[in-house]
Amino acid sequence: MQHILALSSVLLLKPARTHEDLHRYIDLNTCEGLRRHILSKQQTAYQPFPASTRNRLEEIMGQMDLDGDQNNICTRLVASCRISAMIQDDGLNSTNRILLIVRNMVEKLPRHTVEDGPKETELITRYLEAILAPLFEDLDNNIIFRWTSVSDEEKQATTRPDASINIINGAVLSKRIGCGEVKAQYQALNHRLVGIDLMRITVLAKAASDKHKLKEIFAFTVVGKYATFYMFTRAQAYLYTMCEIAHIQLPLTLDHVPLFLSQLDKVVKIISCFQYTLNSGNHNYANDPSTLTDNMLHNVTDPKSSRKRKSITSHYNH
Repeated sequence: MQHILALSSVLLLKPARTHEDLHRYIDLNTCEGLRRHILSKQQTAYQPFPASTRNRLEEIMGQMDLDGDQNNICTRLVASCRISAMIQDDGLNSTNRILLIVRNMVEKLPRHTVEDGPKETELITRYLEAILAPLFEDLDNNIIFRWTSVSDEEKQATTRPDASINIINGAVLSKRIGCGEVKAQYQALNHRLVGIDLMRITVLAKAASDKHKLKEIFAFTVVGKYATFYMFTRAQAYLYTMCEIAHIQLPLTLDHVPLFLSQLDKVVKIISCFQYTLNSGNHNYANDPSTLTDNMLHNVTDPKSSRKRKSITSHYNH
């Protein structure tokens, strides 16, 4: 993966997941130090999620019938109303965004996984829309989160991501500031397809940065119940970095919402990095390094190759 992205002048930085070939030029400690340095710039305004608010959310979830075999007094509607009542102020700060996400989970998530779990289309329309849209969307400030390419079939081109975060000017869709790709749980161990998604969002992020002269682009991948978030940066004239921000588990059933609550500090960091993207401004590089074409990417990701061989950049808890 890092070899292929390097052909488009992109350095992929993941925690303790760099290929040994890269260590001939940049050792592991330097890679990790660079990743931490990039994230430290973006999280200067980071504040942990309020403990009292987390405790109240846990209390509400504890009063619900999470697995369908109890007669608890707190229904989904009651829980939704109680969470909505916790929203304060009139802005989409990180706390209010997370409250909207948890409220959506309470309203949308089933108690049990149906059959083998949702395929990509259902995963997006029922689960991810409820979780991800409140993270990024702010229509009052002209930021829209859209699903642009939803399908259970493998994509053959990189022209459109599964998800796109854009600035809107009236009725006109303007510059892309973020993008994402999704794979269903049954494809989680197909490292070829998962790797193609990571390559796709990297190429799309680079294209957006080059076209709109943006210093930073936000990106994410979802593989089943796991989501990984990245910051794409134009670091120098001939160097881009793709830095992993966080890797979290998303709940696909109601009883897994408490697990999501235990990760809220990570979610706050994700929101903080996205806000940094919005304020990062433009670069002034006149020329842009070349990018691998769709045909080149297809050739180096031959479908006849092993789908399960070790991938150094993969998280192995899919």
